[in-house]
Amino acid sequence: MSSKLDMERLSREVKEVAVRQGAVLVGIASIDRYEPMPPYYDRIPRGQRPTDFLPNAKSVISIAQPIMNPAIDAPANLAEMDLEMIPPDAKHGWLEAFYGKVAHFNNDVALLLIGQYLGQFLMANGFDAMIFPTEGVHVKPANGLSEREIMKGPNEKWAEKYSPFRYHSGPFSHRHAATRAGLGEFGYNNLVLTKKFGARQRFNSIITDAELIPDPLITEPICLRDKCMLCWKACHVDALYLRDDPKFKDYRSVEKVDKEVIFIDTPVKTDPVACSSRTDRIPDYPIRGDCVRVCPVPKLSKNLTKRLQAIVNKWDPGK
Repeated sequence: MSSKLDMERLSREVKEVAVRQGAVLVGIASIDRYEPMPPYYDRIPRGQRPTDFLPNAKSVISIAQPIMNPAIDAPANLAEMDLEMIPPDAKHGWLEAFYGKVAHFNNDVALLLIGQYLGQFLMANGFDAMIFPTEGVHVKPANGLSEREIMKGPNEKWAEKYSPFRYHSGPFSHRHAATRAGLGEFGYNNLVLTKKFGARQRFNSIITDAELIPDPLITEPICLRDKCMLCWKACHVDALYLRDDPKFKDYRSVEKVDKEVIFIDTPVKTDPVACSSRTDRIPDYPIRGDCVRVCPVPKLSKNLTKRLQAIVNKWDPGK
């Protein structure tokens, strides 16, 4: 690229295309931000670095769409009702599927298309671009097993067998891309919080060899940290714990979580097995997403379930 003016022009046009196609948040990270950064100096796994997909990568674009508040809250509230059209023994499974459609799938499809539009725009301007699905990549059925058996079966659980993360991850971390592009920081619920939408958005990423102007990183904490902890209290399977917790040692462990810095990398570990097995242990389990619903950033939802409202009622924001 010939000049800084050209970089600024292309950066502005990239954001204009993203917004025109439906992105609500757009940020840009330079490739140097994918080197290990303080305070944890986390190394990106081999096979998930931007340069693994595009060797000459210079920038990563992060895009986001907010999840509509009723799409998050309504399925959980419906779980506390007797539904006339859905039998009691099918209610929770039906609501989980409903929640997945309105609070994940719809945004995922839209963000996938926005990524495609951005990739095509960059190609038309002479640059390469790599796009991704917003959600994880699911393995095909094998050995006569269904995909559900591969993923959930006690002896054939793909994630526990093959993934060091113990869950079925996507090919590229959109959460880490979002923090490096200045859109937000990790919260105690292991999700990225933005100033405008808190934890209530979905992300996607586009890698390109275009040298774009990076956005500034977040400089002040967004997560309320120890003053809140509502997400931990809402997690009824205790799947969240800090990375310096001595009771849980694994490859993500650190000696100390510095709670004063911006969380470019997550300060928290999630036990994905505990999270995914909640339906097996609790017959009337809450619909997934309570760690999102209860988050008070930027403000508390007015439509919390009775269970979550009872937790909030005991919360003292001043402590």
